[in-house]
Amino acid sequence: MERRANERYRVWFPLTVVTDEGQEGTAISYDVSASGLLMACPGSLQVDDVVTLRFKLASDDQDERNVQAKIIRVEATTDPEGPWRYRMAVEFLTPQPDLEGLLEGQVED
Repeated sequence: MERRANERYRVWFPLTVVTDEGQEGTAISYDVSASGLLMACPGSLQVDDVVTLRFKLASDDQDERNVQAKIIRVEATTDPEGPWRYRMAVEFLTPQPDLEGLLEGQVED
């Protein structure tokens, strides 16, 4: 059984996904950890693509995060006509350990 090194937090916030070619798209987070996240997207990218994720954990955050990540899994959702047709898992190229403390305040027990 696989054990995750970092706790995952089920939080939803919008992200901007920027490809190496400069194309931008919108995504919504499903769950987030210090090492990566799972997001819903209207379009698909390829496994091993490197992207930049831009996001704020809360609407009143002053600073937008810019985190480079590698796509590690892409799967179609069960709603091919819906706005969020794909789920993509990404691994941050540099872990973000400070996210855990910030995320704890975003999640209701």
